[in-house]
Amino acid sequence: MTDGHGPVLGFVGGGQLARMSALAAAPMGVRVKVLAAPSDEGAAEVVPDVVVGRPDDPAALRSFAAQVDVLTIDHENVDHATWAELEADGVAVRPGVGTLRHSDKAFQRQEFAAAGLPVPDFLVVGADDPTAAAQVEEFAGRHGGRAVLKASRGGYDGRGVWVLDAAEAPGFLATYEGAPLVVEPLLPLEREVAVLVARRPSGEIAVWPVVETVQVDGMCDEVLAGGGEGATVLPPDLEAEALRVGARVAEVTGAVGVLAVELFVVDGAVVVNEIAPRVHNSGHLTIEGARTSQFEQHVRAVLDWPLGPTGLTAPYVVMRNVVGGASGDPRDRQALALAQVPEAHVHLYGKTSRPARKVGHVTVLGEDLDHCRARAQLAADLLAGD
Repeated sequence: MTDGHGPVLGFVGGGQLARMSALAAAPMGVRVKVLAAPSDEGAAEVVPDVVVGRPDDPAALRSFAAQVDVLTIDHENVDHATWAELEADGVAVRPGVGTLRHSDKAFQRQEFAAAGLPVPDFLVVGADDPTAAAQVEEFAGRHGGRAVLKASRGGYDGRGVWVLDAAEAPGFLATYEGAPLVVEPLLPLEREVAVLVARRPSGEIAVWPVVETVQVDGMCDEVLAGGGEGATVLPPDLEAEALRVGARVAEVTGAVGVLAVELFVVDGAVVVNEIAPRVHNSGHLTIEGARTSQFEQHVRAVLDWPLGPTGLTAPYVVMRNVVGGASGDPRDRQALALAQVPEAHVHLYGKTSRPARKVGHVTVLGEDLDHCRARAQLAADLLAGD
């Protein structure tokens, strides 16, 4: 498939992650093909070779795999059985099915607990378990009367997560028909942080500096990176622990490529919230803000090429998501945003704008954290039409 013209890297899923990965792959001479559903997912604007097909269609997956040298993902919603068969047949699927299984929050919690990784107290209940309500009520009672219920599969950006009082559990479970639920305490969060890890099949690991994530209504709104006590970095011992946990998660899951590990800081300690076995929103700031972006690093890692350095390129780096609304296309407002914030690095994903949909992001680098945050927010607000 290389035909003397470099490797062909196949992305299953055609969203903004495949789009930005393709942009990073091109300077390295790596050709990208995308398997995407027929929608406005974004990658098709920059990837000339798009195969239309459903990522959960076994026939489409097998046909696509035959056209590429290495198979990777834009999202985790692929057919796991077919992915495992391709892996068994010697296809370079990266990450492998053993890693993808950890996208199921119930499986993830159980595996991480068994591996000694720091996780919150948890309970797994099935929607059809007649004792589920009683179990959730008892669990909530032991944790202050409230609990967080998370669908083990399919949730993202705050979807598939419910905070309930113990007394609300029976009514909720009487109508819930989804995947098994992971039940956790409502933790007193001090902050949320993320560790991005890249790992090659040969075992080489590279880790970026810890970033802080700011959530609004369950969706990532802002990501902060940089140095300085009281700014975005954790105390040195806690940062070292977060980096250790991130690297350990990569080993436990057998990750290949970029892996995002989202962590809670509770009572001065880190616990694992969830993971994403792919490039991730918390790493978008690495495009301009790190010596090697997560997208270039992912391409290197899945091709088993040497990994690049991960240090920051500025004292502070701030990324802010551009979230869609009802006020038109953010592409129509780019000139206005750049006129007022000329230092902003604007990335728009070619996606139709609608409420609560991430349609782009902006990154600002500088010497002062508060200044970077204010400028990134202004640019994002102008693009969103706020």
